[in-house]
Amino acid sequence: MAIEEVIDRAIRLKDSIVIEYCTRSGMIFTCRISNIDYSNYNGGGYIQAYREDIEADRTFKICRILKVNGHAFRHVFWRQIGDDFKRIY
Repeated sequence: MAIEEVIDRAIRLKDSIVIEYCTRSGMIFTCRISNIDYSNYNGGGYIQAYREDIEADRTFKICRILKVNGHAFRHVFWRQIGDDFKRIY
């Protein structure tokens, strides 16, 4: 199952999911998101969701989502996160 299928299912069923996400600077964090929907931000490829741990709406780039509910979808490559990043914790 592709990550887009998991997102589609979460949107359709109004489910919350736990994601592991890699920021542009290389920081990796895990959070639970709900109220998920696709976003046209920057031409698409993003989702808008409510991040439950900080109680705020956030936009996430789909290609930076590493895991959904513990299932891995992506591998982080150095060129994706920039030259300044030295180490993933």
